Amino acid sequence: MKNFLDFMAIDLKDQIEVKIKLIEHHNPVYTFTVNDLPVTDVLRIGLLDDLHFSCNISKGAVEISNITVNGNQVMPVYQHLSHPPTNWITQNWCLTIPGPFYPWYHQITGQGWTA
Repeated sequence: MKNFLDFMAIDLKDQIEVKIKLIEHHNPVYTFTVNDLPVTDVLRIGLLDDLHFSCNISKGAVEISNITVNGNQVMPVYQHLSHPPTNWITQNWCLTIPGPFYPWYHQITGQGWTA
């Protein structure tokens, strides 16, 4: 028999789905990571984890066609928050979403904050 706490427990593991689509130009040599994990088409991240996107490139160019988090588009819509602010990567690049995704997303879209 389960108690009330068991029914109300929220599984925080792997609740954030990150999808990344990159387009390679001029035979690039690069490493694209999310939270220091090599990029695949779909990554699963914990609900309360920071998101740190990073690309280290030494040759060619990589275009970030699309990054979505649980279906919400992050790049190129919010490319002005990346360093450098572009989706065409020819030098080292990063974008950090500090803290849990949903409070950040609600604030950046002007929807206020979530509890």
